[in-house]
Amino acid sequence: MVEFALVLPILLLVLVGVVQFALVHHAQNVTTTAAQEGARLAAVEGGDAAAGEARARDVLRSGLGSTAESFEVTASDTGETVVVDAAGAYPLIFPWLGSRTVSIDASATMRKEGFRSGP
Repeated sequence: MVEFALVLPILLLVLVGVVQFALVHHAQNVTTTAAQEGARLAAVEGGDAAAGEARARDVLRSGLGSTAESFEVTASDTGETVVVDAAGAYPLIFPWLGSRTVSIDASATMRKEGFRSGP
């Protein structure tokens, strides 16, 4: 019993660390997917940057819930390509261990689809 009482706090800290790592990794994957989905939608023929930005926000909301409201999404049309950036701060489970949030950002660039005359 004494050994278990001494080891239990360490095991719980390791378990919480693993869960926090998984949550941050999930948030990074959702942010990357949101940027890619937004860029794909904006790059299709007839698409625009505003539609891509809206799609990226929808993916963030569906993947991160209310945490997605703190993320900023921007989309820009550079003529030949569309760039969608998503960035924000993801809260940690135990904020007193250091920083209260982890910065997460992703960017996606897609070449615009459509007929182009010439070589």
